[in-house]
Amino acid sequence: MNLNTLKLLLPVIAVTIQNNSSSTLIPPFLQDLHMPVAAIGTLISLNPIFALLSRLPVGMVYRRSRARLLISFAVAVMGISNFFYGLVTDSWSFAIVHSVNGFAYGAVTTLYMAFYVDSLSPDENRNHAMGYYVGTLAAGYSTGNFFGGLIADHLGFRITFQLAAFLSLLPCFLLWLFGRGRARGAAEAKQEVQPKLTPRELWKAILEPELAIVVITALFLNLIHQMGGVFISLYGLAVGMNLTQIGTIRAAYAGCNAVTRPISGHVVNKFGHRRLSYAGIPLQSALLMLVPLFTGFGAVLTVYVLSGFMRAVVVVANAAGLVQDVDENKVRRGLASAIYNAAGDVGNILGPATGGLIARATSIGGVF
Repeated sequence: MNLNTLKLLLPVIAVTIQNNSSSTLIPPFLQDLHMPVAAIGTLISLNPIFALLSRLPVGMVYRRSRARLLISFAVAVMGISNFFYGLVTDSWSFAIVHSVNGFAYGAVTTLYMAFYVDSLSPDENRNHAMGYYVGTLAAGYSTGNFFGGLIADHLGFRITFQLAAFLSLLPCFLLWLFGRGRARGAAEAKQEVQPKLTPRELWKAILEPELAIVVITALFLNLIHQMGGVFISLYGLAVGMNLTQIGTIRAAYAGCNAVTRPISGHVVNKFGHRRLSYAGIPLQSALLMLVPLFTGFGAVLTVYVLSGFMRAVVVVANAAGLVQDVDENKVRRGLASAIYNAAGDVGNILGPATGGLIARATSIGGVF
């Protein structure tokens, strides 16, 4: 990893810490407001729904020259919505705040992924670079999950949400501190003079076979991830765990991703990203099915972290497929990022909602 890549990764860590310090607490926070399990799943689904709505518009207007300004604005909106989480008292007010937060988060992640790939130095290995990127996301998830649970145990939900809101200042500062980074010369110039995207080009990009493989994998990765991520918190509460233990489980899961993802580029080079994607998702699902067989903190932690290991490998393999297989001459960088992230949002939407229906029909453990 060169210095330019490291500078590009630092704002991502701050954004994911901010986002996940709040998202860890949302299921138990809603339960504390005496909302039913099925309603919790539905309300949480609003976030990825509005993230999905932001993807294509933001991806279509992406230009590297104005990316920092757009990213900073979206991060600021995320911070404001985080602050208002602490003020909600019912399902309607939560739905509004959660929807705004989802739209802003969708904009940030769509813009920043395209900005990151466009800003990489020419000598940076793309497989390794994508491993660093998704590994950095996991590092932010891990840190945010742990400290979100820890602070909430001692200071309560509302103060934790408001502290997370002020963290939005950090990624904005880092983004402008490091400036434009190293330009990519002809590639950047080519992008800046691209004509306006037409509806025909949009549909052609969506149906591009190489992109379709990546999209389907991203959808199922996030569907499984969200079903587990939302309901592991509620399952932990049901078997007598406290918020710190739940935060630790989620942090360890994300920490496993943070450690595994940066080094998974070597695995992708050896076995191929498609092979890993096809085999990894069934293995992760099989591990999650073991969760309701255990009630102890250590056992649940172990099984859940092993599923996180499998997810880490598949996430890197799929991200490498996005960069290697999808031709920028056929699908623009911003649009490819938008469609890729939109597929993840669909999985995020289906995961909590489907999990809520399963939990209502069976039990929380039945979700796994």
